[in-house]
Amino acid sequence: MKNILIGAAALIALPFSVQAGVLLPNTYARVYCESRAMGMSTDSATSQAVSESYISSGEGLPVTIHGVETTTDVVAAIREARKRCPQYS
Repeated sequence: MKNILIGAAALIALPFSVQAGVLLPNTYARVYCESRAMGMSTDSATSQAVSESYISSGEGLPVTIHGVETTTDVVAAIREARKRCPQYS
């Protein structure tokens, strides 16, 4: 489970590391779970969920989990996705 969080946090943070903005956790989880249910790979579903749930306003609070720096919105999005569709965690 720790590796899933680290991998997902790193993947999500890459495209948006230079700009302010946040992920909407419920939208991220909905899109991620629907995408996985349609047969998308983890990486493709994550990319799709990020593109549909990212808004450029706001800024997540920085947090470090298991040595990986990310933001609270990313953690909330990943946790919500795990809660909605644990079969893909």
